[in-house]
Amino acid sequence: MKNSKKENLKKTPLYDMHVDLGAKMVPFAGWKMPVKYTSVIEEHKTVREYAGIFDISHMGEFLIEGKDVTNFIQNMVTNDLSLLENRKSQYACMCYPNGTVVDDLIYYRINAEKYKMIVNAGNVSKDFKWLKEHLADWDVEITNQSEKRSRFAFQGPESEKLLQPYVNIDLSNLKRFYFDNILLSKDSSETDVPIFIARTGYTGEIGFEITCDSKFAQDVFQILLDTGAKPIGLGARDSLRLEMSYSLYGHEINEQITPVEASIGWVVKEKKGIDYIGKEILLDQKKNGTERKIVGLNLKERGVMRDGYKIFKDENEIGYITSGGYSPSLEKSIALALLSTDYTDIGTQVHVSIRNRPRTAVVVKTPFYNK
Repeated sequence: MKNSKKENLKKTPLYDMHVDLGAKMVPFAGWKMPVKYTSVIEEHKTVREYAGIFDISHMGEFLIEGKDVTNFIQNMVTNDLSLLENRKSQYACMCYPNGTVVDDLIYYRINAEKYKMIVNAGNVSKDFKWLKEHLADWDVEITNQSEKRSRFAFQGPESEKLLQPYVNIDLSNLKRFYFDNILLSKDSSETDVPIFIARTGYTGEIGFEITCDSKFAQDVFQILLDTGAKPIGLGARDSLRLEMSYSLYGHEINEQITPVEASIGWVVKEKKGIDYIGKEILLDQKKNGTERKIVGLNLKERGVMRDGYKIFKDENEIGYITSGGYSPSLEKSIALALLSTDYTDIGTQVHVSIRNRPRTAVVVKTPFYNK
């Protein structure tokens, strides 16, 4: 039975290249993905200090187009599309009527009638079905391009400098959350590869996210390697986003947690005249508060806080760790936790149950890492 499950894992077009580079491959969201090539700590520091390349081809990619597409997405997500212009993207949550999260995602406005949407790997089928179920009479067509296209993240303080010689635009003009369709090439004698490039990322560093037709995936990956940047696995991707307190679906946000409880209420907009799904509950939570919310914790004793560990105050259980681990940049154990709001003030001391032993932690300001 176990062997059958392993055989059913999907592989990105870069699988063989990962293996040749010495990656340790592990199951993740139905895919066989590289968790590390050398060590998580080394790869984490590479992205913080230099530049790294992530294969994120396991994530989903939809093309949504039609006369009503802007209004359709406006009615499906929490953020306000009126803040967008062509070639600009936006982060938002797609919610259930009770305000909890279907998924968090980024959509890119190509023009008023065409958008690209990137969704989480484990939610591709669910998201596609959810969107299709709400099409109603909207003049909109949704195409799942997830398996026809491949995706990369190119992140780190040196990423722009390293990538610049290989593209046909001035990358310094590509501002945060903006995107373009450009050409990538090894040198003038090579065939140009068309890519979609956005100034977005999940590490807190300057960088880019790239998508391309899957037939070009290996060429794109090789060009990115030729820049001198290093391949980075999912282990460092998680520690990097945790240091920045970025939400991860299934942890800080899910079908039981709302964006406001997750402390990302800034993605919830009023949008007068638009009754997007979950609006009433979410705006009420923003106005009147919630009984629990996500906060940051630093461990004051030895140990490492892990997902699911219970948290106590005076022997009363008050919450649990949603994401936890070791911070290579700060050299300490950090965590995001969903706590009763009564215990979420900065400086509040709590106890985390680590292997059935209470360890002292303190509520701290997030993000944990700030240059």
